[in-house]
Amino acid sequence: MNSGSCAYLDESMRPEAGIYVLAAVLVPDRSAAPYRAALQGLLMGRQPRLHWRDEGPKRRLEIAYALTDLSLDTIAVVGTEMPASKQKRARRKCMERLYWRLGRRDVHRVIMESRGAAGNKEDLDMVNALRARRMLANDLHVAWGDPRKEALLWLPDIIAGVVASGVTGHGELLEILSDGLVIDRLGCA
Repeated sequence: MNSGSCAYLDESMRPEAGIYVLAAVLVPDRSAAPYRAALQGLLMGRQPRLHWRDEGPKRRLEIAYALTDLSLDTIAVVGTEMPASKQKRARRKCMERLYWRLGRRDVHRVIMESRGAAGNKEDLDMVNALRARRMLANDLHVAWGDPRKEALLWLPDIIAGVVASGVTGHGELLEILSDGLVIDRLGCA
């Protein structure tokens, strides 16, 4: 169990494959600074942040192997059969399942990658709905962060990208990062 952990969340979508992935990386408070340092050490030149979609195949492999040193505790919820017009529905269903899983862990805070004012409001509405249904603890603090300012948000971006690629048939990186990874699948049709 993670005593005093913060969960960092981000998404990846493959609309053409009907896939939506919401990933969380649980970072024990005592590991936050070393994890940030390790991630910042992966930056190249003037690169401001790691962003999975901007990295090439060789670099992705390098990043995946580097993350194995962190012994990550990760959860990914994969929404399948997602019609392109139902991305919001897929996100809500994946959020519900992911927050249920987080509720079973010693997570005191969740930081979601910011999606702008409108996207954050949709997420907050969903969080409040989960609280009203008693599916989410009232003392779980939920906030939104900017990956240009918080390197730990790079972790769920990477995990979501790796899981999305693995689910669509490119599983080499998923195999590398499979230790400590829980994958939940649910239909979003």
